[in-house]
Amino acid sequence: MLGRLRDGALADRLRPGIVVPVALALALMLVVVAGAVLGARAATVARAAVGDTGPVLVGAELPADGSAGPPTVVLSASAAAHPQSGAVRDLLQRWTDARNSGDLSAYRATLVADARVDAAAFAAVARTQRVGSVVVRRIDPVAGGELVVPLGYVTTQDPADAPADVRVPRLCWQVGAVVETEQGEPRLVDPRPGSQLRTPC
Repeated sequence: MLGRLRDGALADRLRPGIVVPVALALALMLVVVAGAVLGARAATVARAAVGDTGPVLVGAELPADGSAGPPTVVLSASAAAHPQSGAVRDLLQRWTDARNSGDLSAYRATLVADARVDAAAFAAVARTQRVGSVVVRRIDPVAGGELVVPLGYVTTQDPADAPADVRVPRLCWQVGAVVETEQGEPRLVDPRPGSQLRTPC
């Protein structure tokens, strides 16, 4: 062995052409592992921060039978105190009923005129999806006469009809709905980016 070391065999094995690629591969592996650990930890912290559990997202106790719960829209005490609470509750009740019955015309009537509605996608989802346990948390006025309405609800569906990233039979939702007045009637605006949270429940 000593003779081999003297002959420079070890030095040949530790040439830069071999050592550098191995070191880079090890460093890359460490970065990937560290990224995975930090990403999982960040996701856990984020879920804790927003209360990413079914009952918290919805704002109500989940039905034990696995259903979506009753289809009646409920107002929290805070939401009920708002002067437009009756009109907002009626709008969301019609929205819920239209989704549950698969009535595209009634569904469109709850949305602003320029809302984008894919009729085929609506029909496909309405085939199995049911909406229930709808709770209006608050009704917040914002600039321009809009209302922001944080609400929670539950959907059940064939997993094939669930969003592509959560193919499950029951989902809990938290949505920041936006309501505008159009021709004297409250209407829902298309969901804005980042306005929806959902989790299997």
